[in-house]
Amino acid sequence: MVDFEEFYRGGQLVEGVPNNGVPWDIGAPQPIVVAWEAAGRFRGRVLDAGCGTGDNALFLAAQGYQVTGVDIAPTAVEIARGRGDGVEWIVGSTFAGPFDTVLASALFHCVPPDERPALAVALREAAGDEALLNLTSLAVDGGPFAVTEDELRSALTGAGWEITRFWRDVVGLNGVDGLPELPVWAVEATAASRGGRATPTA
Repeated sequence: MVDFEEFYRGGQLVEGVPNNGVPWDIGAPQPIVVAWEAAGRFRGRVLDAGCGTGDNALFLAAQGYQVTGVDIAPTAVEIARGRGDGVEWIVGSTFAGPFDTVLASALFHCVPPDERPALAVALREAAGDEALLNLTSLAVDGGPFAVTEDELRSALTGAGWEITRFWRDVVGLNGVDGLPELPVWAVEATAASRGGRATPTA
């Protein structure tokens, strides 16, 4: 598993690739998160799972949501705390709910492939019935962060998420020469009732 705490402290994310800063830390919320908020894709208590340095969580808190940001890397959470108030910051890998909305921005691909279905389950267990899920995951071929459409769909539906929209989009990067953004899978889903799994519509 990639040691993200070591990376936030200046270590290498991928062996042989120098650390020139946190590329997904663009100093602002990701544009897709801003678009989701404008479209009404957030409500009530919000979990930002894998919150990193906190810009998405802080943006959502500023819009009036009750936000909990969780990240496994203590240094990332320390940076997030220093950027603003209004968010409950937690260091860890578990999520205590129930939440009305779950944001998993660029988290799924960070987990080893054999642990990704369990992550999808953990996100569902943190969500109340009918909670909304907004998720992005890298859509790249090869390497430690490769995720296929079938893999992502299977993990989410198997965990009890009803996918309502699935498409290709991008996330912004900072400090990577000639690479201002990366392709991602973007997913909108709803937590199916505990009494039964719903059938995906997209």
